[in-house]
Amino acid sequence: MEKFSSSSSKLMIKPFSFAVVILAGGKSSRMNGVNKAFSYINNQKLINIILCKVENLKLPVAINANQHISKFNQFNNNVIQDKNYIGLGPLSGVYTAMNWTETQSLNWVLTLPCDVPFFPNDIFFKVEEKIKNINKNIKIISFSSNEKKHPIISAWNLCLKKELKFALENGVRKVDTFVSRFKNVYFNYNFDEKSLDPFFNINSKNEIKKLENYKIN
Repeated sequence: MEKFSSSSSKLMIKPFSFAVVILAGGKSSRMNGVNKAFSYINNQKLINIILCKVENLKLPVAINANQHISKFNQFNNNVIQDKNYIGLGPLSGVYTAMNWTETQSLNWVLTLPCDVPFFPNDIFFKVEEKIKNINKNIKIISFSSNEKKHPIISAWNLCLKKELKFALENGVRKVDTFVSRFKNVYFNYNFDEKSLDPFFNINSKNEIKKLENYKIN
């Protein structure tokens, strides 16, 4: 597992050889059905925070959403819906992300949940660096914080699409279950007890309230 502090310096590598898809297709059941992407922190919608990080680097980006399509279209013209395996969890979104990335003539896609707005800005550069120097057996590039794995925040090689299709059709729903089947690499970010987990995912209105004044990188 490769280790980095959350303040790692950027590696200026261009152009990028992967696409980004923001996953916003969940039901947000713990948010009373309100899509978390439209929640505010510091007067910014979560979807805006993440899009700004991606678009500043001119990466190809799409939003995976299954509801509120017209709302999402206000932020990005590339709104992609699950056409296969609808309602089967985040792996459905990963499959949709892979299908869209094929249209961009790229072999890798990084998936980012819409409820993780505090991720380090240098993750894009870490992914690019690893892709450029990838071991051919590595098919997934993932992230962790204090050794806790966050497999949904991963760059996926599109060669896994057939395996993912098979897994979805055979009842696999958990991301970590699918990821564990393949050789992958994790970039680990350390943080102390006084700091917020850089991959903290927002699950409730109470958490949003507590983070109202949190400084976003």
